[in-house]
Amino acid sequence: MCEVCAIFGIGEHWVESAPLVPAEFPAIEIQSHRVERRRRIELLNAWLLRTGVTVHDWDGEAFSVEDNSGRRRIASDLSTLWPAVEALAGRPFDPLADEMPYGSR
Repeated sequence: MCEVCAIFGIGEHWVESAPLVPAEFPAIEIQSHRVERRRRIELLNAWLLRTGVTVHDWDGEAFSVEDNSGRRRIASDLSTLWPAVEALAGRPFDPLADEMPYGSR
């Protein structure tokens, strides 16, 4: 399978949420998956506010991580997102640090 076809559908990484609707309705499942991804990306961007890095959805299958100067990296899941953030921010980023914005904890 080429990489273009591999990006369609629903992510299978373990950090993705469990199916929200019965599997016999794949279009609804994809919609639910995309809604949940948008919510997670909003939270990630609030978390990353001080780093100068933003996260965008990349066809529901990966994250496009970008800095203020336009540099970009693609992260396939949350485990590859953090190293991409560090590379673009130019400093370590600890997602478990106490300095979360807006009292999110």
